[in-house]
Amino acid sequence: MPASIATQLETVLGPDVILADDLLKGYAVDGMVPQAAVRPADRQGIAQAMAWAFSENVAVSPRGGGTQMALGNFPSKIDLVLNLERLDKVLDFQPEDLTVTVEAGITLNALQEILARGGMFLPLEAPLAQRATIGGILATNTSGPRRFAYGLPREWLLGIAVVSADGTETKAGGRVVKNVTGYDLNRLYTGSLGTLGVIVEATFKLAPLPAHSQILAASIDSMEKALEAGQSLLNQPYCPQGVQVLNGEASHKLEGSGRDQALVLTFFEGPSAELVERRVQECSRMLLETAGAGMKTMSGPKYSSLLGRVTGLGWSGAPQPNLMIKINVPPSSVAGLVEEIGRDSQLRSTPGVLADVGFGMVRLFWWLEEDPENVDEPETLTAIQRGRDLAAARGGNAIVERCPPAVKRNIDVWGEPSQSIEIMRRIKKRFDPSGILNSGRFVGGI
Repeated sequence: MPASIATQLETVLGPDVILADDLLKGYAVDGMVPQAAVRPADRQGIAQAMAWAFSENVAVSPRGGGTQMALGNFPSKIDLVLNLERLDKVLDFQPEDLTVTVEAGITLNALQEILARGGMFLPLEAPLAQRATIGGILATNTSGPRRFAYGLPREWLLGIAVVSADGTETKAGGRVVKNVTGYDLNRLYTGSLGTLGVIVEATFKLAPLPAHSQILAASIDSMEKALEAGQSLLNQPYCPQGVQVLNGEASHKLEGSGRDQALVLTFFEGPSAELVERRVQECSRMLLETAGAGMKTMSGPKYSSLLGRVTGLGWSGAPQPNLMIKINVPPSSVAGLVEEIGRDSQLRSTPGVLADVGFGMVRLFWWLEEDPENVDEPETLTAIQRGRDLAAARGGNAIVERCPPAVKRNIDVWGEPSQSIEIMRRIKKRFDPSGILNSGRFVGGI
């Protein structure tokens, strides 16, 4: 009888990095429990683990803080979980050059605290930032409420180091802002869900830490008015860093308020209190004139708290939604999309809606009382297909970010593969010829 994966890895990596069998259920993906899990202390250990897995054709699931494990198709196979949490060092921080290089296992919160001491910050956002790792944020291309101003993670990424499927470490990009030589592998790895390699290091450009921040929260009596107001704010000279619009159901989950009011959250940041206050006052005046809004402002710890809760809606708190869909459409289509969602009878109960009116991203949440093990599959599948149809009608797409495993087995959460799927398959074959990295979880079962 062949030795277990854990026993074989113990001879390669040593006993200290092998996790106990009673912990493996905590590393399950969609209910699939791995045969072993390891936490190497450094990138050499990551490379050794991958080289062994490649030689033995062992399926590997890279993992950071585990905050985005619901994302992705049902796995074809998981033999080994590769935990990167011990790779948590800042390798180089140059405030004068606006750059930082870090290991992939450092959490976003830990990194921001270090950068703040030098007057800098990295404009990345992620749910559960106290657990979310830099590698995981890049692998899932995660963003937050201020993406309108700051964009997506790949736009701040200068360089990257990756351990490939066979255990070879490669690097792309560099540590200087003007380094643009060669093919942009940074963008290829970002958002690939760990299917092309294991990210172990990243270099970013930074931004000065805003000295002052405020949120303007406005309650409005209809979602239609709220969306119109949000779009109007983005067209003003005092344009904020981001505008998020929540319907009554989403607002209730966020704030514990009633379900009869939409909520407009407007984020402002700047180098001086006077500048931020003037922009807030101008927006307040416009909202009062056009939407008759009831308003309040938040700064300091309350700003940080609400920003974190909006970013984490659907991930933090209990219960988590049974079904969560992210729809991407042109910003000009957001209002029409949300209006149709509100009156669509095929979407089960009315979902919670969180709309980024400037970026064109709309999240739908269903917080249902039913047991995920006894979910109504036909109704859930109908809601997913309807969401995709509404997105496609506006030139967009829909990704299922969370759903019961029983439903996930019957769909591709990424939607119908595009015409580029064969190119993607060839890239996967080139980077991971044995298909051992996050097997089956990406677009088209890659």
